[in-house]
Order: sequence, then C-alpha cells, then structure tokens
Amino acid sequence: MAQPSRKHTEEVLRVIQMVLTPYLGKLMASTAAAAHCRDLGIGGALLEARLVEGLLEKLRLGLVIFLGKEQTGQVMAALEEEIAELREAAP
Repeated sequence: MAQPSRKHTEEVLRVIQMVLTPYLGKLMASTAAAAHCRDLGIGGALLEARLVEGLLEKLRLGLVIFLGKEQTGQVMAALEEEIAELREAAP
C-alpha cells in the first residue's frame, strides 16, 4: 500500500506566510497559519495531505472575509501550487 503524501510542516508554513504576506502583512499571515494549526491539532514535523487540505480550507474560509471570493480563489490557487512543488517528506 502506498504511503500518503507528506510535507514538512515548517516548509508548508513558510510557503503560507510567503504567499499571504502581500495580502495580510507578515504578522497576520504567520499568526493565521499558526492559529489554524492549533485549531486542527497540527504540531508534528510532518503533514499528511489530508492535514494540508484541512489547513488550506481553514485559511480559505478566513481569507474570503478579507479578500473576497475572487481574490481568495487566486491566492488559494497560488498556495496550492507552491505547496505541491514542495518536496515530499521521506517515510
């Protein structure tokens, strides 16, 4: 059976902050990601694909308030692309 896709948590959070900073500012971008991680119980060094998806969905819901639906869609597409390009974590 194949292992689920996993990414390094630190790298995912770095990408989220990088992509969101132009829209929310550095502090809010890093705080939003950290708060959602706490809410989802994310605390380990690795994130399985389902946790990345959950984190992105939480971010999407919050961003709509600040950016509107259209711009949120664009930002989320950029986030998903950047995260997809991160290297997979070794099993």
